[in-house]
Amino acid sequence: MPPSAQPTIQTDMSFDPIVQKSIAEQVAQRLLSMIRSGLLKPDQQLPPERELATMLGVGRPAVREAIRGLSLLGLLRIRQGEGTFVGSLQTRELLEPLEMIIDLNAGTLDALFDARLIIESGVAALAATNISEAELQSLNHSVQAEAELLNDPVAFAAADMAFHEAIIDACDNPFLQSIAGSLYFLGKKSRSITSRIPAVLERSLQDHRTILAALNARDPQAAARAMRTHLSGVRATYRDVAKTESDSDSSRESLINP
Repeated sequence: MPPSAQPTIQTDMSFDPIVQKSIAEQVAQRLLSMIRSGLLKPDQQLPPERELATMLGVGRPAVREAIRGLSLLGLLRIRQGEGTFVGSLQTRELLEPLEMIIDLNAGTLDALFDARLIIESGVAALAATNISEAELQSLNHSVQAEAELLNDPVAFAAADMAFHEAIIDACDNPFLQSIAGSLYFLGKKSRSITSRIPAVLERSLQDHRTILAALNARDPQAAARAMRTHLSGVRATYRDVAKTESDSDSSRESLINP
Protein backbone atom coordinates (compact mmCIF):
# COMPACT_ATOMS: atom_id res chain seq x y z
CA MET A 1 0.00 0.00 0.00
CA PRO A 2 1.46 3.42 -0.93
CA PRO A 3 2.39 5.58 2.11
CA SER A 4 -0.22 8.16 1.21
CA ALA A 5 -3.02 5.59 0.97
CA GLN A 6 -5.34 5.36 3.99
CA PRO A 7 -7.53 2.36 4.85
CA THR A 8 -11.22 3.11 4.60
CA ILE A 9 -13.96 2.02 6.98
CA GLN A 10 -16.72 0.05 5.33
CA THR A 11 -19.90 2.10 5.32
CA ASP A 12 -22.10 -0.95 5.87
CA MET A 13 -20.50 -1.76 9.22
CA SER A 14 -22.44 -0.98 12.39
CA PHE A 15 -21.20 -0.27 15.89
CA ASP A 16 -23.06 -0.52 19.16
CA PRO A 17 -23.06 2.83 20.95
CA ILE A 18 -20.98 3.13 24.08
CA VAL A 19 -23.39 3.50 26.98
CA GLN A 20 -22.15 5.38 29.99
CA LYS A 21 -23.28 3.84 33.27
CA SER A 22 -25.06 6.00 35.74
CA ILE A 23 -23.45 6.86 39.06
CA ALA A 24 -26.05 4.72 40.85
CA GLU A 25 -25.13 1.71 38.68
CA GLN A 26 -21.45 2.22 39.46
CA VAL A 27 -22.22 2.38 43.18
CA ALA A 28 -24.30 -0.80 42.94
CA GLN A 29 -21.48 -2.58 41.11
CA ARG A 30 -18.98 -1.44 43.74
CA LEU A 31 -21.16 -2.77 46.56
CA LEU A 32 -21.78 -6.01 44.65
CA SER A 33 -18.05 -6.45 44.15
CA MET A 34 -17.48 -5.96 47.88
CA ILE A 35 -20.11 -8.60 48.65
CA ARG A 36 -18.57 -11.05 46.18
CA SER A 37 -15.07 -10.55 47.57
CA GLY A 38 -16.24 -10.95 51.16
CA LEU A 39 -15.43 -7.39 52.22
CA LEU A 40 -19.12 -7.09 52.99
CA LYS A 41 -20.35 -10.21 54.76
CA PRO A 42 -23.86 -11.65 55.26
CA ASP A 43 -25.92 -9.70 57.81
CA GLN A 44 -23.22 -7.00 58.10
CA GLN A 45 -24.54 -3.46 58.47
CA LEU A 46 -23.52 -0.88 55.88
CA PRO A 47 -22.41 2.62 56.90
CA PRO A 48 -25.18 5.27 56.88
CA GLU A 49 -26.05 6.74 53.47
CA ARG A 50 -24.26 10.04 54.14
CA GLU A 51 -21.07 8.30 55.24
CA LEU A 52 -21.21 5.79 52.37
CA ALA A 53 -21.67 8.63 49.86
CA THR A 54 -18.60 10.41 51.26
CA MET A 55 -16.53 7.22 51.16
CA LEU A 56 -17.46 6.61 47.50
CA GLY A 57 -17.26 10.26 46.46
CA VAL A 58 -20.81 10.40 45.14
CA GLY A 59 -24.09 12.03 46.09
CA ARG A 60 -26.59 10.48 48.50
CA PRO A 61 -29.30 10.05 45.82
CA ALA A 62 -26.99 7.73 43.87
CA VAL A 63 -26.28 5.68 46.98
CA ARG A 64 -29.98 5.53 47.85
CA GLU A 65 -30.88 4.33 44.34
CA ALA A 66 -28.14 1.68 44.34
CA ILE A 67 -29.24 0.36 47.71
CA ARG A 68 -32.85 0.22 46.60
CA GLY A 69 -31.90 -1.76 43.48
CA LEU A 70 -29.76 -4.27 45.39
CA SER A 71 -32.47 -4.67 48.00
CA LEU A 72 -34.97 -5.66 45.28
CA LEU A 73 -32.56 -8.44 44.34
CA GLY A 74 -32.36 -9.64 47.94
CA LEU A 75 -28.67 -8.73 48.26
CA LEU A 76 -29.34 -5.95 50.75
CA ARG A 77 -32.03 -5.65 53.42
CA ILE A 78 -33.38 -2.29 54.55
CA ARG A 79 -34.62 -2.36 58.15
CA GLN A 80 -36.68 0.64 59.17
CA GLY A 81 -35.06 2.52 62.02
CA GLU A 82 -31.96 0.31 61.96
CA GLY A 83 -30.23 0.81 58.63
CA THR A 84 -29.14 -1.24 55.65
CA PHE A 85 -27.68 -4.73 56.01
CA VAL A 86 -26.19 -7.27 53.64
CA GLY A 87 -28.70 -10.07 53.07
CA SER A 88 -28.17 -13.59 54.36
CA LEU A 89 -27.11 -14.54 50.79
CA GLN A 90 -28.90 -17.85 51.25
CA THR A 91 -30.10 -19.43 48.00
CA ARG A 92 -33.78 -19.18 48.85
CA GLU A 93 -33.56 -15.51 49.72
CA LEU A 94 -31.73 -14.72 46.49
CA LEU A 95 -34.27 -16.65 44.43
CA GLU A 96 -37.29 -14.77 45.76
CA PRO A 97 -37.19 -12.10 43.00
CA LEU A 98 -37.42 -14.86 40.38
CA GLU A 99 -40.80 -15.94 41.75
CA MET A 100 -42.37 -12.86 40.17
CA ILE A 101 -41.10 -13.96 36.75
CA ILE A 102 -42.88 -17.28 37.20
CA ASP A 103 -46.05 -15.54 38.40
CA LEU A 104 -46.09 -13.31 35.32
CA ASN A 105 -45.30 -15.99 32.74
CA ALA A 106 -47.08 -19.34 32.79
CA GLY A 107 -44.65 -20.66 30.15
CA THR A 108 -41.80 -20.09 32.57
CA LEU A 109 -43.39 -22.45 35.08
CA ASP A 110 -43.67 -25.12 32.40
CA ALA A 111 -39.98 -24.65 31.62
CA LEU A 112 -39.28 -25.00 35.33
CA PHE A 113 -40.99 -28.39 35.33
CA ASP A 114 -38.82 -29.45 32.39
CA ALA A 115 -35.71 -28.48 34.33
CA ARG A 116 -36.89 -30.32 37.44
CA LEU A 117 -37.61 -33.46 35.44
CA ILE A 118 -34.04 -33.52 34.17
CA ILE A 119 -32.22 -32.44 37.33
CA GLU A 120 -34.24 -34.14 40.07
CA SER A 121 -34.40 -37.45 38.22
CA GLY A 122 -30.61 -37.44 38.03
CA VAL A 123 -30.39 -36.40 41.67
CA ALA A 124 -32.60 -39.33 42.69
CA ALA A 125 -30.39 -41.72 40.73
CA LEU A 126 -27.27 -40.40 42.43
CA ALA A 127 -28.96 -40.48 45.83
CA ALA A 128 -29.73 -44.17 45.34
CA THR A 129 -25.98 -44.74 45.19
CA ASN A 130 -24.81 -42.33 47.87
CA ILE A 131 -27.59 -42.32 50.46
CA SER A 132 -26.56 -43.43 53.95
CA GLU A 133 -28.41 -45.89 56.14
CA ALA A 134 -29.28 -43.08 58.56
CA GLU A 135 -30.74 -41.00 55.71
CA LEU A 136 -32.73 -43.98 54.48
CA GLN A 137 -34.13 -44.59 57.93
CA SER A 138 -35.13 -40.95 58.23
CA LEU A 139 -36.86 -41.03 54.83
CA ASN A 140 -38.75 -44.19 55.76
CA HIS A 141 -40.06 -42.49 58.91
CA SER A 142 -41.00 -39.38 56.90
CA VAL A 143 -43.05 -41.31 54.37
CA GLN A 144 -44.80 -43.23 57.15
CA ALA A 145 -45.69 -39.89 58.77
CA GLU A 146 -47.07 -38.53 55.48
CA ALA A 147 -49.81 -41.16 55.56
CA GLU A 148 -51.19 -39.48 58.70
CA LEU A 149 -51.24 -36.03 57.08
CA LEU A 150 -53.54 -36.58 54.09
CA ASN A 151 -56.26 -34.49 55.76
CA ASP A 152 -53.86 -31.65 56.54
CA PRO A 153 -52.63 -30.09 53.27
CA VAL A 154 -50.35 -27.59 55.01
CA ALA A 155 -48.58 -30.22 57.10
CA PHE A 156 -48.39 -32.58 54.12
CA ALA A 157 -46.81 -29.83 51.99
CA ALA A 158 -44.14 -29.35 54.68
CA ALA A 159 -43.50 -33.10 54.77
CA ASP A 160 -43.34 -33.19 50.97
CA MET A 161 -40.70 -30.47 50.99
CA ALA A 162 -38.68 -32.32 53.64
CA PHE A 163 -38.86 -35.51 51.54
CA HIS A 164 -37.49 -33.87 48.40
CA GLU A 165 -34.86 -31.89 50.29
CA ALA A 166 -33.64 -35.07 51.99
CA ILE A 167 -33.14 -36.75 48.60
CA ILE A 168 -31.33 -33.69 47.29
CA ASP A 169 -29.02 -33.75 50.33
CA ALA A 170 -28.44 -37.48 49.90
CA CYS A 171 -27.09 -37.12 46.36
CA ASP A 172 -23.93 -35.77 48.01
CA ASN A 173 -22.99 -33.44 45.15
CA PRO A 174 -22.77 -29.75 46.08
CA PHE A 175 -23.42 -28.51 42.53
CA LEU A 176 -26.52 -30.63 42.02
CA GLN A 177 -27.68 -29.83 45.55
CA SER A 178 -27.56 -26.12 44.77
CA ILE A 179 -29.29 -26.44 41.39
CA ALA A 180 -31.95 -28.93 42.46
CA GLY A 181 -32.66 -27.05 45.69
CA SER A 182 -33.15 -23.82 43.76
CA LEU A 183 -35.49 -25.41 41.24
CA TYR A 184 -37.52 -27.09 43.96
CA PHE A 185 -37.89 -23.82 45.86
CA LEU A 186 -39.10 -22.01 42.74
CA GLY A 187 -41.71 -24.71 42.20
CA LYS A 188 -43.65 -23.72 45.31
CA LYS A 189 -46.22 -21.81 43.21
CA SER A 190 -47.44 -25.04 41.61
CA ARG A 191 -47.41 -26.83 44.99
CA SER A 192 -49.60 -24.12 46.53
CA ILE A 193 -52.26 -25.03 43.95
CA THR A 194 -51.97 -28.80 43.68
CA SER A 195 -51.66 -29.36 47.44
CA ARG A 196 -55.29 -28.27 47.87
CA ILE A 197 -56.53 -31.40 46.08
CA PRO A 198 -56.93 -34.53 48.28
CA ALA A 199 -56.40 -36.91 45.35
CA VAL A 200 -53.07 -35.22 44.60
CA LEU A 201 -51.86 -35.81 48.15
CA GLU A 202 -52.74 -39.48 47.94
CA ARG A 203 -50.95 -39.75 44.58
CA SER A 204 -47.89 -37.99 45.98
CA LEU A 205 -47.79 -40.36 48.95
CA GLN A 206 -47.86 -43.37 46.62
CA ASP A 207 -45.18 -41.79 44.41
CA HIS A 208 -43.02 -41.14 47.46
CA ARG A 209 -43.35 -44.77 48.47
CA THR A 210 -42.23 -45.87 45.00
CA ILE A 211 -39.26 -43.51 45.07
CA LEU A 212 -38.35 -44.68 48.54
CA ALA A 213 -38.53 -48.34 47.49
CA ALA A 214 -36.01 -47.62 44.72
CA LEU A 215 -33.73 -45.83 47.18
CA ASN A 216 -33.97 -48.69 49.66
CA ALA A 217 -33.03 -51.06 46.85
CA ARG A 218 -30.20 -48.69 45.87
CA ASP A 219 -31.42 -48.87 42.27
CA PRO A 220 -30.42 -45.66 40.42
CA GLN A 221 -32.49 -46.35 37.30
CA ALA A 222 -35.63 -47.17 39.27
CA ALA A 223 -35.13 -44.07 41.45
CA ALA A 224 -34.78 -41.81 38.41
CA ARG A 225 -37.81 -43.39 36.76
CA ALA A 226 -39.94 -43.06 39.90
CA MET A 227 -38.98 -39.40 40.37
CA ARG A 228 -39.70 -38.65 36.71
CA THR A 229 -43.12 -40.28 36.98
CA HIS A 230 -43.86 -38.31 40.15
CA LEU A 231 -42.93 -34.93 38.67
CA SER A 232 -44.75 -35.65 35.42
CA GLY A 233 -47.90 -36.42 37.39
CA VAL A 234 -47.60 -33.23 39.40
CA ARG A 235 -47.19 -31.18 36.22
CA ALA A 236 -50.20 -32.81 34.57
CA THR A 237 -52.33 -32.10 37.63
CA TYR A 238 -51.17 -28.48 37.76
CA ARG A 239 -52.03 -28.01 34.09
CA ASP A 240 -55.52 -29.44 34.64
CA VAL A 241 -56.18 -27.25 37.67
CA ALA A 242 -54.79 -24.13 36.00
CA LYS A 243 -56.94 -24.73 32.90
CA THR A 244 -60.05 -25.29 35.03
CA GLU A 245 -59.45 -22.08 36.97
CA SER A 246 -58.77 -20.18 33.76
CA ASP A 247 -61.99 -21.45 32.17
CA SER A 248 -63.89 -20.52 35.34
CA ASP A 249 -62.46 -17.00 35.29
CA SER A 250 -63.42 -16.64 31.62
CA SER A 251 -66.98 -17.75 32.37
CA ARG A 252 -67.30 -15.21 35.20
CA GLU A 253 -65.92 -12.49 32.94
CA SER A 254 -68.44 -13.31 30.21
CA LEU A 255 -71.29 -13.05 32.72
CA ILE A 256 -70.08 -9.65 33.91
CA ASN A 257 -69.37 -8.34 30.42
CA PRO A 258 -71.70 -10.21 28.04
